[in-house]
Amino acid sequence: AFVPAVSLWISKQLLDAVAEAIQTASGELARLVSLLALQVLVTALAGLASASQNASRELLGDSLQNRISRDILSKASQLDLESFETPDTYDALQNAYNEAGSRPLGVLTQLITLGQALITLGSVGALMSQLGASVVPLVLVASVPSVWVSSQFGTASYRMLRRRAPDARVQNYLGRLLTLDNLVKEVRLFNIERYLLDRWQYYYLHFRKEFAGLIRRRTIWSTAASLFSTGMIALATLTVLRRAANGQMTVGDFSLFVGGINQLQAQFNRLLNGLSSIYQHLLYMRNLFEFLELPSRDLNAGETWQGEIHTITFENVGFHYPLADRDVLQGVSFEIRKGQSLALVGHNGAGKTTLVKLLTRLYEPTSGKILLNGQDATRYSPRSVQQAISSIFQDYGRYHLTVRENVGLSGLAKSQDDPNAIMDNDSAIARAMGQGGADTFVDDLPQRTETLLSRYFEGGVDLSGGQWQRLALSRLYFRDASVLVFDEPTAALDAEAEFAIIESLREQAASRIVLIISHRFSTVRLADTIVVLEAGKISERGSHAELMAVNGTYARMFLLQAQGYRD
Repeated sequence: AFVPAVSLWISKQLLDAVAEAIQTASGELARLVSLLALQVLVTALAGLASASQNASRELLGDSLQNRISRDILSKASQLDLESFETPDTYDALQNAYNEAGSRPLGVLTQLITLGQALITLGSVGALMSQLGASVVPLVLVASVPSVWVSSQFGTASYRMLRRRAPDARVQNYLGRLLTLDNLVKEVRLFNIERYLLDRWQYYYLHFRKEFAGLIRRRTIWSTAASLFSTGMIALATLTVLRRAANGQMTVGDFSLFVGGINQLQAQFNRLLNGLSSIYQHLLYMRNLFEFLELPSRDLNAGETWQGEIHTITFENVGFHYPLADRDVLQGVSFEIRKGQSLALVGHNGAGKTTLVKLLTRLYEPTSGKILLNGQDATRYSPRSVQQAISSIFQDYGRYHLTVRENVGLSGLAKSQDDPNAIMDNDSAIARAMGQGGADTFVDDLPQRTETLLSRYFEGGVDLSGGQWQRLALSRLYFRDASVLVFDEPTAALDAEAEFAIIESLREQAASRIVLIISHRFSTVRLADTIVVLEAGKISERGSHAELMAVNGTYARMFLLQAQGYRD
């Protein structure tokens, strides 16, 4: 902070000494050399300090960005599943991620900059004040308009980007549609690249129109501020020239003035811009804290569930999603015991998958209650209850990891401190793959269980839909759970694979609670009890034979599907 003033003073002394030596032809070389050495020393120290400062800022910035990104991801993992049903959550997430690392670091660095600017202004101003009382005020006033313009339009830019967050998400999504490997086939086949590009460009042009208007206004005001600044500097220069004309200053004094103008303007700009920047950084950080302060759900709150689940009872359970205008489930009641299997049947949107999400404590009922072994499930922490349940969802995960990891992920909760103890259990991995049917193809992969499943990464391979589903089933079996939930477990399988999975499922049902959701009645009919959901309510229940005898919705759906095979 003191370097500019010291450098200006040394330069003034050196120029005055050179001028004196030229005029008298008898200057002391030793004095000139000592001043030069002092100038070199100050420059070297300034360079060292600057390099150290830059290195520290870069290292701190990297650590801070990692910390904040980790906080954002950790917060996202704590949010209720309902939070991801609303666009506001995604807007908050995108706003939080925007410049997540640079803005908090900017507050710290700008505070340091303010301190440096104040010290430099004071020291340089003290030197410049010797050239006339009006010089320093005129130079400082010259800087005010440009800083005001920068502050006003910086805030306007922040507000524009905040308003645009929803459109930016849509634009980014459209861009991903053109690059995601699982969608490229349809995009090419249906020749919709132009349509998607036009939609993407539409959102850009909408932004561009507002952005261009902001830039035009800023340019006009910046030009006016620059003209005003030029006028003020001209007045300050005129004041100094008058003193020079009257013989009241030396060559060194004039060099001090020329260098001092730049320093005063630069430091005053740093001071005012620093205040403005801190305000703008804090505006962006508000986005971060708005996201971090979203209400979250403590999945470990409550008593810890111990042991197996022997009975599951739904008592008049109802549920509706956030912002929904109707209940997805209404008055649902049933019971299932260990050694029994229950199948849920119904049209799309009847509430089958929602019911599974309630059972697995991903959601909580909005009415009624769920009992586990006769106890209200809400007494226990969702995380501990989930340890007793294993499931495959209709939209099961396709993890771009190794085969071993794809299977073993479901068991990690048993040993978070030592995940390798779970992942390296070859016998358990092999057993789960046998039950899920993944062993039929894993041995043919380049590195078997160590094969990376992704073409995104070098050496990776991709799987067919049926192979991915067998891995998901293997993941379900790897967790030694007392409740197994199958949501469309055979949708992507061929007939032979489906038969093998059904046989495995029959075997598992003898010692556990099994819940099945499927549109394939070859899978559904093996269940002890079949529940038919219509518009969120139970309309029929019973065994396959009983429901066929009733000749209701189930019988009609079954016969329609069976007719396709007979024809």
